[in-house]
Amino acid sequence: MSKILDLPEELFEVIFTLLITTPTRWAHALHRASFVACTAARLRLVCRQWADWLYQHHLYRTLTFDSASRSLAFIESLRGRSRLLPRAKCQYLEVDFLWPSQNPPRSGQRDMITSDILESLVGLFSDTILTLDLKFVDFFTLPTRTIEAIGRMESLDSLQLDLSRWPSGDLGLPPPDPICFNSLLLEAQGLKSLHLALPVFLPTLEPGRMVGTSQYPAITHLDVEVTCLSPDVILGLSIALKPSLKLLSINDFGRSTDARLLLPVYETLRGTIEGLSVTSTSSLTPILDLTFPKLRVFAVHDSRDSLSDLLIRHLFSHAPIEAIAISSDSAEGSKPPFALDPFANLPQLQKLVFMNTPCDYSPAPMYLNACQVHHVRCIYLDHNDVSLIMKL
Repeated sequence: MSKILDLPEELFEVIFTLLITTPTRWAHALHRASFVACTAARLRLVCRQWADWLYQHHLYRTLTFDSASRSLAFIESLRGRSRLLPRAKCQYLEVDFLWPSQNPPRSGQRDMITSDILESLVGLFSDTILTLDLKFVDFFTLPTRTIEAIGRMESLDSLQLDLSRWPSGDLGLPPPDPICFNSLLLEAQGLKSLHLALPVFLPTLEPGRMVGTSQYPAITHLDVEVTCLSPDVILGLSIALKPSLKLLSINDFGRSTDARLLLPVYETLRGTIEGLSVTSTSSLTPILDLTFPKLRVFAVHDSRDSLSDLLIRHLFSHAPIEAIAISSDSAEGSKPPFALDPFANLPQLQKLVFMNTPCDYSPAPMYLNACQVHHVRCIYLDHNDVSLIMKL
């Protein structure tokens, strides 16, 4: 009689997926990753066959490092492993507390990760990493050698650049390097998604023309934190990436940002983008009466405005909207009924997506009623990844 140990790997993958599926609402993929790794570690004790398979496919699928000592210990451990044993695969690598220059300042919190250590970590999984998430101490820059190492990553699809939550406290920061970010994009030719939440700079030859941008990768998703970047940089990237860009994510996290500064960005992309994601509807103020002829997916993560009042505006009523995604928090509880039919001017609408929903979630009845009237399907997701919503 067959036993569970005799199951083919494809079926065991299905079983493992069920084991790591929980009703928990995960705020970030990294939070879920620790649970997955713990589950894989326990199951590795069953037998050698499971131990090898889980090591290779799940134990290190997502890795995060925030100290030099821990990073070096991990690197030494993997390099000392026999080449005859299965090789681990990492798809998501987060490196926090990254000091990219030489001689990091002393910190009482932890030992900073240097660019040399980053190169070693990247080199261990250069053919399997899909997402590289880098969090820099105080400022962004990278040595040429590190940029070239990132460029050699065969499967790199998504690059996320952010500031570390642990500043150094050092006031003597070097001047910004206008070449570094440009060089990084020129090297990472396989990129499809770019997330920016720290200051970067683009070199210019003359107004409106950026050095080397014609050789940028065919990025389809640009995600920017507008409080960290100058409007000119966001505009320059929008112009450079316009031929390939399909999804624009604008984040301001409730901070007071003059949305009018983004009007040139919207005007540049409004004829081509298919997806638009904003933190709040205040980011839309200058474009509510513009036309986006290809816009089919819209997401808002923190909306306090009436959906019916928003969707009657020109931006939506003259666009081929197929899916609207809203935060589950903004659509639950007892709310006054819609003053107007929210979907009356959206003939192509097919899906209303509720993001970050717990397992027992139910939206306010008025949302369900509106969907029923227009035969719109309700979809409940435990994440808010708009790039995945675009594929529904």
